[in-house]
Amino acid sequence: MKIKFLPLIAVLFAATSIMTSCLDNDVEQITYTSETSITGFSLGTLNIDRIGKDKNGLDSPVDTLDCSNYPFTIDQINRTITNKDSLPVGTHIDKVITSITYDAGMLGYTPKGSDHDTIWTSTDSIDFTDPVEFKVYAYSGVEGKPYKVTINVHKQEPDTISWKKFDNSFSAGSLSEQKAVYANGKVYVFGKKNDETTCIEYTKVINVSVPGEEKPKDNPTSWTSVPNVPTNIDTYSATAWAGNIYFLAGTNSKQLYKLDVTTDNNEISLVGLNTDTFEKLIGGNDVKNELYAVKENKSCKFNGTTWEETGANPFSNLQGNYPIFTNTIQASYNSKITTTIALCNSSKAANDTVLVFSYMSNEANKGEWVSRAQNLPLPNLENVTMIYYDGKLYAFGGGYGEIKPFSQFYCSTDNGLCWRPVTECMAFPAEFSELYTAHNKNYSCAVTPKLENETYRGNFIWIVWEDGSICRGRINRLGFTPKW
Repeated sequence: MKIKFLPLIAVLFAATSIMTSCLDNDVEQITYTSETSITGFSLGTLNIDRIGKDKNGLDSPVDTLDCSNYPFTIDQINRTITNKDSLPVGTHIDKVITSITYDAGMLGYTPKGSDHDTIWTSTDSIDFTDPVEFKVYAYSGVEGKPYKVTINVHKQEPDTISWKKFDNSFSAGSLSEQKAVYANGKVYVFGKKNDETTCIEYTKVINVSVPGEEKPKDNPTSWTSVPNVPTNIDTYSATAWAGNIYFLAGTNSKQLYKLDVTTDNNEISLVGLNTDTFEKLIGGNDVKNELYAVKENKSCKFNGTTWEETGANPFSNLQGNYPIFTNTIQASYNSKITTTIALCNSSKAANDTVLVFSYMSNEANKGEWVSRAQNLPLPNLENVTMIYYDGKLYAFGGGYGEIKPFSQFYCSTDNGLCWRPVTECMAFPAEFSELYTAHNKNYSCAVTPKLENETYRGNFIWIVWEDGSICRGRINRLGFTPKW
């Protein structure tokens, strides 16, 4: 029912109160409250765009969603009502049934496209595509200050990954044999120039201020070269550990170096003695404070001061020089036990599988690298990359045979035992296959860890191509503003 003179009705209520008080003293006087607050707000069942089965078993593009449990915050000072936890993408809010509690009196609202109030009833279907104002009219005649009600709906599919491309360029030109590493708000790329000279470049990806804007953006800055780098860097050896980046450099006898990323000076220093030489740098374990390498054809670990042998060298069967990717997890039953997984290409044969190794650091710190059998093997992807993202291991890369480059992610939820192709949500744009070919199969990848603050929440995947251009991806829900 639409009433153009709703305030007049409230005045009549007040008049009734006055008339009662003019009777003789034997009549009990009634005083009406002047409170005009909305004390509760909730939604009913709404329509949502998602494919489901109707009663006949046929696909139906519209389903229903019970929204009664979505909490709404009522700000009594500013007179606003909103849901911090947004409704799922595709929820219809043009015909909404509401449940509202308020102080005694009447509740009115202004429908969309109208210039006067309407009395609210619990059966009204209200259009909330724009904020709607509600106000309480007390029986005493007081007209309450209006509440602005806003219903938030996600505009992005939460579990879908979104990508954005940045046309940056390396200052050194095109780089091959890349390895990207994230550390201290920057993505570092180790690579080789066309003349085979090795170099290191970085871009800042966290808290980058933009002139004229209040909040920093997540966009990467221009690439900057790290000065005074050693010659003959093993670009595939770069690994983040203990807050810095470690890598090997040298011709036949490779030595271990540390790139200090805690300042913008990016100082590089030799680690250990000149007599310490290595065949491979495998990766780091920040939980146990251990850095793993192959030294004198033995696997070993470094605690920042001394090296200790841990067994034979299982990496001796690797054919050629490829980047090794590692990830460490703690045992669910004992936080003192960690397992580190290392993944690497085995060869360029299409029928091969990617090699996976594991190292368990037990309570006695006496672990050993072993070759790990895969129950559901990962196909041999050219220039394979493994990342730890959203609590899972993902692998991707170029293709062999019928597998196209960057055709899909492969996911493992059991620490590298089984790899399954991802068929929904997590996907690469079709152009990535073309980019891979156009950039001569040269790329690298790093992941920004989860960093919760007002301006940057991390969780980005950074894919860097041969020329320094960057593709940034993130699962949408990992970038949503926290609910509370």
